[in-house]
Amino acid sequence: MIHIGRPVVAAGRHAVAQTELAAAMRRRLEALEGTDELRKMVGFIYEHSSIVQRHLELGLDELEAREDWYLAVNEATMSLARRALERLFEQHQSDELDAMVVVSSSFAGFPSLSRRLQDGMGLRLDAPCYDLAGLGCAGPTHGLHLADMLVRTGAARRVCLLCVDAMGTHGESRVHHQAPTISQVVAHCLASDGAAAVLVSAEPLDGPGLGWEDCRLRSKLWPDSLGENDFTASADNQPFIAVGKAIRTRIVEELGPVINGPDLDPDTALFHPGGAALMRALAMANPQLAPSLAISSGVLEQRGNIGSGSVLWVLHDAWAAGRPLGPRLRLIALGPGIVSTMLCLDGVEVR
Repeated sequence: MIHIGRPVVAAGRHAVAQTELAAAMRRRLEALEGTDELRKMVGFIYEHSSIVQRHLELGLDELEAREDWYLAVNEATMSLARRALERLFEQHQSDELDAMVVVSSSFAGFPSLSRRLQDGMGLRLDAPCYDLAGLGCAGPTHGLHLADMLVRTGAARRVCLLCVDAMGTHGESRVHHQAPTISQVVAHCLASDGAAAVLVSAEPLDGPGLGWEDCRLRSKLWPDSLGENDFTASADNQPFIAVGKAIRTRIVEELGPVINGPDLDPDTALFHPGGAALMRALAMANPQLAPSLAISSGVLEQRGNIGSGSVLWVLHDAWAAGRPLGPRLRLIALGPGIVSTMLCLDGVEVR
């Protein structure tokens, strides 16, 4: 059996009301010609996100004053990663870990984020480190699967899994020289900074724990979907995020075989909170998922979409709320591509 402790979570240091962020977006657009209609739509888009507040590791005033957005995003990601690991290491000794898996789409360049953390956080210097990038919100399903394989094959006994993204910092760092598209505004209003970390072990851990007998990862790249989302920089070297309409219009069809198949128990299926429209579409088509989706919607409302840490944060909140997690736990997340993933944990026991 493979074991984990309850995930630790960390939000960006600065909680900013969604109404304040909407006002900031309108203010940035005022200097651009031909954006009158777009500015009117900003309030509607932000209000219908169902997000009360988002979190930024660096303050909004600081981000608007800086011109080095690339360094700012890396700085925010590193700061958030360190804080999440500090919380994890309050429960477990860092020098007892013999491998690390870091999932992040917002950190760029080398040395890698995992090696920087290994050097600065007291991990053994001979511990293998793995960095998974470009997976977005589907990162934790891949990361947990990799950690399970490392422990199951005997390559490691205790693996630290860290999922961290500063997507809110990435979006709020943009200087608008040209009007954004609607898909960029929609993605922008969701993005937030957050992290989650968990220890994956061959032995039971002290404190609350969860173990499983079998772990499988199911994933599918949606046909003709590679152009539906983006996390990059524009031609004038400004950061932006974009999310197309296909994820909203196709989610019920694409996830239908998974949700209605024999491999899923709606009481023990947890979904990453990609957006309010996605949660509503899934709830309308699958009322049996309402209790689970309520947990996801609660994370979205108070945290925004925090990228790779999202589904682990949902697991954290479901665990704290006493939701059933076994014997068949399913973690379902969508990632860039668009890719749908489901991590299947069977023989789950909670203690």
